[in-house]
Amino acid sequence: MGACRLLAARVFPTVTVDRRSPLFDYMQAWLAEHPYTGRCRSLVAATGAEGGDGEDGIRLVPGEGGHILRQGGVWFWLRRSRATAEGKYAHAQSQRETIELRALTPHRGALVGLIDEVVRCHGDRAGTLAFYSAASYGEWVESGRIPRRPLDSVFVADGIDVLLLEDARRFLVRQAWYAERGVPWRRGYLFHGLPGTGKTSLIRALASELDLDLAALDLSMPELNDSSLRELLGSLPKRAALVLEDIDTVAPGRDPKAERKLSLSGLLNALDGLGAAEGRLMFMTSNHPERLDPALIRPGRIDLSVSIGPLGPVDAARMIARFHPDRPDLVAEILESLAGRDIPAAELQALMLNCADDLSATTLNDPTLEPRHGP
Repeated sequence: MGACRLLAARVFPTVTVDRRSPLFDYMQAWLAEHPYTGRCRSLVAATGAEGGDGEDGIRLVPGEGGHILRQGGVWFWLRRSRATAEGKYAHAQSQRETIELRALTPHRGALVGLIDEVVRCHGDRAGTLAFYSAASYGEWVESGRIPRRPLDSVFVADGIDVLLLEDARRFLVRQAWYAERGVPWRRGYLFHGLPGTGKTSLIRALASELDLDLAALDLSMPELNDSSLRELLGSLPKRAALVLEDIDTVAPGRDPKAERKLSLSGLLNALDGLGAAEGRLMFMTSNHPERLDPALIRPGRIDLSVSIGPLGPVDAARMIARFHPDRPDLVAEILESLAGRDIPAAELQALMLNCADDLSATTLNDPTLEPRHGP
């Protein structure tokens, strides 16, 4: 049996796709729609993100073991398997799943053509951003895709969004400029302000405009230590911005008695030490910047610290106009109603969603109306 498998591997072209690869999810979606799956008796339930958009987000796809299916006049051998992998973190293990696809023909073109079809039908990245997270075994994995958000759908005061976009664009095209001056090619932003003012939405919109994916890291992960953090930040996915949200609540402090494997010095070295990655764009958010250690936000680690506050009347009116472009009279009412009063962007949006059909200036002043998310 071993000799047969070795011969097959030498004769027939084979590709192996790891669960951490985006292609894995594309193949899940393709398999969910393949006629073979309708006859298959060994199945596994895949979520919508993995297997396509079925009812309730669930699709059935071929399960573990071997399968033979036909596509484009060629037979393919497909094998799904799981293996336990040791992680980089202490005592960490992870179940890694793979799909092995072998064309039962010596011609590579059949296998390449099938992969191309899978990507063409299910791998359309247009309109979405990849969202990466740190897995328990110390590597980045694509945990999903999120819709892109246009910058003009985010409302912050004083045109900060446009200034930030221009600044980030300059940074991304100035690699040679940084190298000529011996300066590390990295840039960091801190967005701080009250909850609901649009800090996270602004990050998503900027990434959309810059064509960058997002890699979010939770510094409070119990397995995270100085060494694993340095490896993670040194291996960020290409074309991905690093995101550290609510940094004032998750960043390690200087207390030597704190029971955490990650230290403040380890975090600082990972951000801009000798082995820190070049070409990195980083976003931090904080509701309480005064609680941050000064060493964490000094120039060189944080290049621009931006206060994201509630909306004044003019910016609130711009949001109303986007939701109700056919109501210029309402915009004028809002300006008058909100004179001298600011309102968080999330609160105003919730009010508009709650009162999408009968919004008026008096609605914004109704003390009995409590904002909530969703209509």
